[in-house]
Amino acid sequence: MGDFTALTVETGVGDFHVNRFRIAFRPPARTSAATLASDLIHNFPGYLESEFATVKFGDHDHEGKRTLHFHGYAKVLGIDLAAPHSDWVVQEWVDRNVGFTAQTLKREFIDAREDVTAGAGAGLLLNAIPGVGIALGPLFALGGGGGGSVHYNRMHFLAGRRSWRIGEGTVFGLSGDVIVFETVAVERFSATAYSTADSVMGLESKIPDIWIALLNNFVNKKGLTVVPQTLKAKWRTKARVDFIQLKFDGFTAMFGEPEFWDVRKLYPTILPAGS
Repeated sequence: MGDFTALTVETGVGDFHVNRFRIAFRPPARTSAATLASDLIHNFPGYLESEFATVKFGDHDHEGKRTLHFHGYAKVLGIDLAAPHSDWVVQEWVDRNVGFTAQTLKREFIDAREDVTAGAGAGLLLNAIPGVGIALGPLFALGGGGGGSVHYNRMHFLAGRRSWRIGEGTVFGLSGDVIVFETVAVERFSATAYSTADSVMGLESKIPDIWIALLNNFVNKKGLTVVPQTLKAKWRTKARVDFIQLKFDGFTAMFGEPEFWDVRKLYPTILPAGS
């Protein structure tokens, strides 16, 4: 067995989630969208870091591809309740002129700091998604004691993929006077325990904070001027970021949604080959 197992969307449980988060900005002088995409890929940890999450390039690869190692913050009275759990993804596809796609993973190698804490079974602390810490000890008793806790603690909260892309507005069906930075995902919960936790704690509602922070960090650090866009049906805006979140009860329903096909056209690696 390798260092990781891919948590593909097919292996997940429950509804399929499709979401898109984008920000449009005025093209900077003498800087192309391709240059911005390359900078994003090279400096991704610095742009993602916020009060919600941090990330570093991983010290283990997956099938020869670079990984990203996330940790989310859940601070109460200055104590990070999410520690020491972390989440791993692999850069499944990378084009330095466009962006990249990440696949969620389950860690298979021993990390004593995390595994010992999870195996103790005393209030297992999990970061469900980068930036969300949750105490799930009672739920993971269903997993078979300490061993079950370690198993789930090694899993990313979500099964599926997320992509990031920077391009001219016309690529996204918008004005040619802007450049767009967008992140999209097709994902499900990776295990029933996480689905149960979401019904109790509303984990999915925390997702926008992470990606809204990332997009705003990027434009702020690059000194870019945001250009508001006219919203399409079902889209919303928060903190200058336009986004949409959709749920489907299966592949058939998802494949019947035009928004999904727009995502798949722009992000052909958002699903594994053959899906």
